[in-house]
Amino acid sequence: MARGDREEEIIEAAVKIFSEKGFSAATTSEIAKEAGIAEGTIFRYFKTKKDILRKVMIKLVEVMGEKIMTRRLAQIFEDNKDKDEKEVFKILLKDRFDIALKYWDMIKVVMTEVQYHEDLKEAFIKNIIMKGKGIVEAYFKQGIEKGRFKDIDTNIAIRSLVGMMGMYVIQKKVMPDLILIEEDKQLDIMIDLFLNGLYKKEEEVL
Repeated sequence: MARGDREEEIIEAAVKIFSEKGFSAATTSEIAKEAGIAEGTIFRYFKTKKDILRKVMIKLVEVMGEKIMTRRLAQIFEDNKDKDEKEVFKILLKDRFDIALKYWDMIKVVMTEVQYHEDLKEAFIKNIIMKGKGIVEAYFKQGIEKGRFKDIDTNIAIRSLVGMMGMYVIQKKVMPDLILIEEDKQLDIMIDLFLNGLYKKEEEVL
């Protein structure tokens, strides 16, 4: 097997074990077992368990940082620039929900471990948070300039949007019984609430 393929197998196994047990409780023997290899084989590719975690982070950054957080996010706003805000945010939220659910195991690992590893936190902020923030912030500022949105702190608006999306994803994955409304209707309600906070007083949510 090619070196890159074996390394990929180990990373995939690590994602599964880290997501189930957390970084500290997981062992390289468990990762090896999940990957179907001898434990010693891991150390031909990675020096330490933390090195594996860094590779997991790099994988997430590669997949989400450029292809999803930057390119895909920018494309959503570009492709829908002539639509009203409610339509744009509905497309945006559906896309972000699909991504979060698809990469849930990896996201869960990273969001847990960035609390304890400064280098991982810095990489996450630089490659994921700041890239996505810049694109969404530009959309908000454009709305402010056009007189559609209040002249508000865009950082707070973005944090509110991300918090709303994050809580929905957590509920769907961890506490699905708490979601009592079908997804499309719930999206409409969430977007109405969010936009009512953004629109100027004389504007109405469509």
